[in-house]
Amino acid sequence: MQKKRIITICVLVLLLLMASMFYLNRSVIFQRGNPIPYLRAAAQISEEQPYVVVDDARGIYISKRGNCPELFEYFQDAMGVEFIEQAGSGYIFSNGTDNYVISSEIYWGRYTVWTLPAPDVL
Repeated sequence: MQKKRIITICVLVLLLLMASMFYLNRSVIFQRGNPIPYLRAAAQISEEQPYVVVDDARGIYISKRGNCPELFEYFQDAMGVEFIEQAGSGYIFSNGTDNYVISSEIYWGRYTVWTLPAPDVL
């Protein structure tokens, strides 16, 4: 009986600690809304696939933290543009007449979320 009570108390304390950590970090966990699509895509990142589509309709991709030259190459090939310059978290590309911006955001400190121009442009 005593052993069962100690185990129950330990489980409750553990659950309380986990719930408080979740509550205290909720702004980071939900910084882009529902984290499940981002985590699912992040789990697919590999050497062969350095970036993964999170939401194709909105042009959102995810990669390991830092620049992703493979994503830039894909964008340049798809749009027929070339890289011009980086302005903060935005990367500017141009085809001579139109300019396009790929924006980036650090996600959970380990990943970079990229927002490409609207897919109807692609």
